[in-house]
Amino acid sequence: MLIRAINSQRRLKPYFYSHSAKVGGVGCLFGFAVAYPLFFVIASSFGVESDIPIRSYDRDTVFVVFTLCFLILCLSLYTFCALFAFVYYGIKCKKGYIDRQELINIVFKGTYPKRWQRGL
Repeated sequence: MLIRAINSQRRLKPYFYSHSAKVGGVGCLFGFAVAYPLFFVIASSFGVESDIPIRSYDRDTVFVVFTLCFLILCLSLYTFCALFAFVYYGIKCKKGYIDRQELINIVFKGTYPKRWQRGL
């Protein structure tokens, strides 16, 4: 599904690709801004201090902290990209440029309408 979404975005006409990239970029920026403070909360809950070298901690603790931080980052990026896409393309849906099914496909699946893509 991820490969299909990437290919769908790569085939977009320049106008639609530009809008898609801006919406995704803003979503990722906000997602990272939310995830970054959560990294410190996760680390402190496991007793990991930011001013102590990471090699001085137990290997399992470091693995769990990095795994949780990675999962939080992925979840945060996806959530905020989907949220911003829902808001932006929801307005397009209200104006009648796209229908509800296309809105759902764009927001949750990352696949764009065929008429927006090059060579189709």
